[in-house]
Amino acid sequence: MESALERAADLLGRARFPVFGGLFTDIDGAAAALSLAQKLGGVIDHAASDGLVRMSQIMRERGSSPASFGEARNRADVIVIVGSEPLRRDPGLIDKLFPKAEGLPRPGDRKRQAILLGAKPVRVPRHVSLISVEQDGQDLPTLIARLGAAVGERGEAPDDRLAPVAERLKEAAFAVFVYSAADLDEPALFTILETVRHLSVTTRAATLALAAPGNGDGVNLCATWTSGLPVRTSFAGPEPEHDARKFAARRLIESGEADALVWIDALVEKSGHWPRGVPTVVLAADGRSGKGADVVIEVACAGRDHDAALYLMPITGIGMVKATAPDHAKPTVASVLGSIFDLIDARDAA
Repeated sequence: MESALERAADLLGRARFPVFGGLFTDIDGAAAALSLAQKLGGVIDHAASDGLVRMSQIMRERGSSPASFGEARNRADVIVIVGSEPLRRDPGLIDKLFPKAEGLPRPGDRKRQAILLGAKPVRVPRHVSLISVEQDGQDLPTLIARLGAAVGERGEAPDDRLAPVAERLKEAAFAVFVYSAADLDEPALFTILETVRHLSVTTRAATLALAAPGNGDGVNLCATWTSGLPVRTSFAGPEPEHDARKFAARRLIESGEADALVWIDALVEKSGHWPRGVPTVVLAADGRSGKGADVVIEVACAGRDHDAALYLMPITGIGMVKATAPDHAKPTVASVLGSIFDLIDARDAA
């Protein structure tokens, strides 16, 4: 470990423009990565930034009507699950959104209903009323657009599958659209927001975007309260600078602008393949995933090996997760990055 830390400090201490990517870590790990990036004049970028950036941009430009998970579970009488990705990421999502026990008083007097839009039918508990609209050869954005047109009564008459769905949404007391922003393009997201806006003229409607993989929302919040800016921010200048395209980790490495990479993969979820082409330090819960890097340091897995602060979808915020299989022999991401920071600091002082 000592030699690995020395090697990492040497590699990063000589870098002129390092990138901190992956960032599949807890809040402490994210804060440590931000501190080191600020010290070295580097860039921070989460592996799930594409979806985070896309949704943030649309919300800034068009506005949004988000609901919390608890609000959707307790108050919505119609929940539209868009595409297959939400149920792939969380197979128990319908059970969580439609608890069998009676919850808080809901608006409206009709039975709660789930609508699967563009996903294959699934088994649901007996108490859940389900409408399933499969793609049937259409791509998901087209299906979303056609439902939006049906709700807004625009264009040609909707087909037999979408007409009753549109009517049910217009009759709903509180409809919520649930989706994964990472798997929808801008036009599809825009259509969902416009549909919600149209419904809100006469009733209540909202959106519920699934949390980004790899504690993406937590890291994004940590970056914002630390620097005032979200991920894809550079600390190379006199003031932090955010640019969603300019400071994408893969683009910086492929273009040759970055000259070092720290890739963090310390959650049960995997961060994917790290971009090649520059000297690289990998901090991973599974050391095998760092094969080919200049320095590989095996670290504890947040939420499994040690207690961790993570973004939790059920509370729509950050909460503590107890370790499921505590392993105190492995160092945390925060402790490893802190040690590298101190080594570079000591060399600078010398």
